[in-house]
Amino acid sequence: MARSKDYWCWVEAAVNIIGGKWKLLIVITLRDGKLRYSEILHKIPEISDKMLVKQLRELEQDGIVERKVYAVVPPKVEYSLTLAGEKLVLVMKVLGFWGFRYLDDDVVGERLSREKCRDLRCRDPERIRILLKDIEDIQKDIEEQLKELGDVS
Repeated sequence: MARSKDYWCWVEAAVNIIGGKWKLLIVITLRDGKLRYSEILHKIPEISDKMLVKQLRELEQDGIVERKVYAVVPPKVEYSLTLAGEKLVLVMKVLGFWGFRYLDDDVVGERLSREKCRDLRCRDPERIRILLKDIEDIQKDIEEQLKELGDVS
């Protein structure tokens, strides 16, 4: 992402960082900890080598993913989420919940919605409680940052 670019709104900046088919899948794959390149490729078999390299480099450049190279033979490289990447996971949970609710809404009117959502683990009350806690954490983080900026009293 070009940090010096002027964006029309904050959402545009966020979409510029996480846009595309693969970046969010890579972040989801890394949410549980460090992985080597081959492990990421194994977890996302549809992605090509070239595209995975490109997306990892962009995520690293944007401060979402950290790449650690070990001085061993053969070379060992691990990828993990930065603090910003971990916060993105929380946002993705909220977005995922919105998707679940949207698909489950009668407004969609597709058989796909109720049939696909019926078996999802999203209906588990404990998972919903965890998600709501994550949403509260995001709200607190935003409020703290706004206070630091002097925008909220």
